[in-house]
Amino acid sequence: MRKYLRIGKIISLHGIKGEVKIFPTTDNIKRFNDLKSFYILTSEDANENEFEDATIYESVGVKYIKSTCILKIKNFDTIEESTKLIGKSIYVKREDAIPLKSDEYYVVDLIGIKAYMKDEYIGNVKDVMKSKYYNLLVIDYNNKELLVPMVCDYIEDIDIQKSIIKIKTIDGLI
Repeated sequence: MRKYLRIGKIISLHGIKGEVKIFPTTDNIKRFNDLKSFYILTSEDANENEFEDATIYESVGVKYIKSTCILKIKNFDTIEESTKLIGKSIYVKREDAIPLKSDEYYVVDLIGIKAYMKDEYIGNVKDVMKSKYYNLLVIDYNNKELLVPMVCDYIEDIDIQKSIIKIKTIDGLI
């Protein structure tokens, strides 16, 4: 399991006082209200080792515009200082992430886990897509994408510790 979770990407500047516009990669955009300390890294899929020497940043304010948030970062008070952050990703320690309910999972924990149906390996989860009503697991199945709704009618069990997801046998799914 990853120790750090990506919660957003800095996409542009906002105003002249060094604020940055964030595209959230979290389901709960309001999580930025409680954001105190965080990391900013170039990679969208940062290696755990990259955090060892990474600088810890502090939030001093947030506001929201539609589906983005505007973040004021401590000691970034000018356009020139903040410009170098554009395109970088924001990470938090897992223990500082918003707690999940018993039937919720971080997407990063689902990517790469092995999918089984009737105890037969069918492929690895390569992505999670959002739809209007539920999320879809994208499973790499025989070099094709198999889409499986993340609802109890299709999912038998998810074991993040063992990196396994069991899919119910449903006629026509494969």
